[in-house]
Amino acid sequence: MAMQTEFLDLLRSPGTRERLTYKADVQQLVAPDGLVYRFINEVPVLLQEAADSGAGYRAHYETDAREFDYFADWDPVTQEENRRLHQQILHQIPADAGWILDVGCGGAWLAAELTPGGRKVISMDISTGNPVRALQEVPQATHYGLVADVYALPFEPGSMDCIVAAEIIEHVPDPASFLERLIDILKPGGTLIVTTPYDEQIRYSLCVHCNQRTPHNAHLHSFTEHKIKHLLPQRVAYATTKVCNSKVLVNLRLQQLFKILPFRAWDVMDKIALALVKKAHRLMLVAKK
Repeated sequence: MAMQTEFLDLLRSPGTRERLTYKADVQQLVAPDGLVYRFINEVPVLLQEAADSGAGYRAHYETDAREFDYFADWDPVTQEENRRLHQQILHQIPADAGWILDVGCGGAWLAAELTPGGRKVISMDISTGNPVRALQEVPQATHYGLVADVYALPFEPGSMDCIVAAEIIEHVPDPASFLERLIDILKPGGTLIVTTPYDEQIRYSLCVHCNQRTPHNAHLHSFTEHKIKHLLPQRVAYATTKVCNSKVLVNLRLQQLFKILPFRAWDVMDKIALALVKKAHRLMLVAKK
């Protein structure tokens, strides 16, 4: 209960960032202006009812969470590539980071990795389904679910020690604003970790329903090292990028062959493959406030 209270004390009304009062008897968070925010199970839903950060953006990902099972097993090749990407991310999370925010939590892999060891992880998603399922699948005392929109974050500036946004920035309507808002809620010295497909050739199909060009996988943007760093606000103290997950190793299924290798050995092999042929699946940005 003390840990849950600590989590609720972090939360603010989206947009205004006013303190919220927790009404335990009715499971509500109430803002000073009278706005009431509900819970679904133990997950607070802190969304501005009238706001949408892009045409149909929220509705799209609410439907996406119903139609796509982020907790299901992937095919073996994708699953192994994801595992190595996750290791890259975990390697960048500071050992002393307190509150860790997982933006666009999907299948809650980050909480599954960290909370059994007592790390505090907030699994946040704009859909109502994913954070609720995340708590069901990873029922740890230091795991918290939250429904919120990055463009109206319900936190005070400087409240997070580390933020992970894995495979999210390519989906959002305004990547520069996305990064600005995440940097804003980082503590001084805090770490932001962003991953995205590297230099992706976005493919389009003509939608049979709306008769509009529609990007595959809902990817709106493609990034290189220069492009993603150029979007960062000036108050970032330090930023570095890294390409990883060699397409040569993935496409030839050599990742499957070398899956027994520990992360550091695999990382060296991945770097060698990328030095020979710079074709990478993923780009990682690490920024310090």
